[in-house]
Amino acid sequence: MLKSATMKSNILKYILLAILVLASFASCRKILERDPLNALTNEQVWGSERAATAYLDTVYYDLMPCWPYGMGNPGGCSRVYNNWFWDGWVKNWQFVNFGNGNGTDEAISPHRYSDKVLLGTATYDWLENYDNAAAGVRLNWAVNTFGDIRTCNNVLANIDKATFAQESKNQIKGQALFWRAWAYYKLVKDVGGVPLILTPQAAVSDLSQVQMPRNKTSECVKQILKDLDDAIAALPDSWKGADVGRIDKGIAMAFKGRVLLFFASPLFNGLNGIATWQMAYDANLAAKNFLAGVGKGLYPVYGEIWNTEMNKEQVMVRRFTFPDAFYAAPGNAPLRYSADDWDNDAPSLELVNAFPMKNGSRFVPSDANYPTFFQNRDDRFYATIYYNGAPVQFTPKMVNKNEYYWTYLTNPTFTPAGGVTGTLNSIVTDGNWIGQGMGELNCFFLKLKGVDRHAPNVEQSDVDWPEIRYAEVLMNYGEAANELGKTSEALQVLYDIRQRAGISQGTGNYGITAASTDDIRKAYQDERFVEFAFEGKRWDDLRRWKRFDLLRGKQRHGLAVTLKPGETDPAPMADINKVYNKFNYTVITTDKDNLAIPDKMYIYGLPYSFLSRNPKLQQNMMWGGTFDPFQ
Repeated sequence: MLKSATMKSNILKYILLAILVLASFASCRKILERDPLNALTNEQVWGSERAATAYLDTVYYDLMPCWPYGMGNPGGCSRVYNNWFWDGWVKNWQFVNFGNGNGTDEAISPHRYSDKVLLGTATYDWLENYDNAAAGVRLNWAVNTFGDIRTCNNVLANIDKATFAQESKNQIKGQALFWRAWAYYKLVKDVGGVPLILTPQAAVSDLSQVQMPRNKTSECVKQILKDLDDAIAALPDSWKGADVGRIDKGIAMAFKGRVLLFFASPLFNGLNGIATWQMAYDANLAAKNFLAGVGKGLYPVYGEIWNTEMNKEQVMVRRFTFPDAFYAAPGNAPLRYSADDWDNDAPSLELVNAFPMKNGSRFVPSDANYPTFFQNRDDRFYATIYYNGAPVQFTPKMVNKNEYYWTYLTNPTFTPAGGVTGTLNSIVTDGNWIGQGMGELNCFFLKLKGVDRHAPNVEQSDVDWPEIRYAEVLMNYGEAANELGKTSEALQVLYDIRQRAGISQGTGNYGITAASTDDIRKAYQDERFVEFAFEGKRWDDLRRWKRFDLLRGKQRHGLAVTLKPGETDPAPMADINKVYNKFNYTVITTDKDNLAIPDKMYIYGLPYSFLSRNPKLQQNMMWGGTFDPFQ
């Protein structure tokens, strides 16, 4: 969220003039605003730069991404001001976390509560029911997004008639164009083509007058790219003062590169020339060069990217400052430090294994290597993975108690399903450990990346969320370069990323041995897994690459840490490098069954409620309809 006067404080309601959109019904929504816009006339809004900006800021509040924690849609910010999804329809733990770690191979399934999509048991009817977080998220996803599109359309329809300075009008127009492109991308990348609504629709009692059919996916992407090109031309190179954090030229250029990379990738395969690898390469190279020209680049210390506000790596950022703007993140802390939530984004053993060694070589998973798995890994490992005995104090409360984080069990029993039960270690004497008393225990790691270690409690976190980092722009450019046969450029990006991660140069390749296009492509997939862990990118990466095979036919795993029989407990702040041999390390499974995610989940279907409200909409072919989302 922007840390500016126009983006803080009072929550109030306004009624959208009309929303047909995909669901074809009007909606009432809450926004953050300084001024009560529903008390202003149309002339007052477009006669005042401040009022027009405040009107546009409602879109910032809705669409500016933030932490993909817990049960939100990827990048959605429904957690801000503790505004959770717990609305009565989250009745069990079999939720789908589209975008965050629990819904991918980044994290384990807490207590074997594997979601239905990954297990392949989700039905079309299930997607319509409100007994699952995913259903509610998906419904709100489209309705709210089209509401924001209407706000952008309203800005674009009126801004040229505004009576304030032309420079300000251009800047507001550029931001509105960017957010309309962002909103349509959010929809189209998930379901394919949607109705392209580019002007504000009038409020009508007969919805059939404004119902529209779906446009082709290629038509939508073409419009997204046009909006971004127009936005780039209108936006300033940067903002100053209280406006720092608004959409600028570099953000729009970087996002254009992301859009083209997604649709150039195997899932959409370039959309018949609308989004080729060459276009993706050109856009990302232009973004990289522009951003470097205005001082952006890789921040030298990976772990501090999230702790140093507005550092040079942060390109697009949602800003937070307690008490004006903050969010709750209890599931990322040990239970005794949380707010009765746990096991969100608990790293999987697959992710732990994926981080390279300090010399750039692969970590070799084995019984012999697991006791020292935490030694000599690259810098990203220590910034991302919180492990048994890690010498990091998670919260000020741990500092006060003079303790590190210990997750090991005593008197373990390994279950027939492949999990473990046991007794909490005696170092923790003042409360529950993660998942204690919940049956099988499989959470032996926590996510460390981006956790607010200075907040007085987990309900008051205010770490900024960098939605686009310079590292992403680099890797988007490098991935496209590889697909065009520009091997040296693609490899240099990987070298730069690994050098910043503290990996030794070795013979000059930082442990990268790939040489062919196929091998370099695999190297990029591996590198993105660790570089962007828990940043809400993994799910869409798996989709665009068509790599559900990385999930299917297997379970995710944890690494159970148990005290060896006869061993004594380590001291609360013992050096894990000296006491690791007190423990046994056992690989356990963490899912209810082998994952069996179906191919149709590469592209989602439209909920029946949308189809029933607008008979002109067609369902996607893989969901039983006639609409081809790949055209």
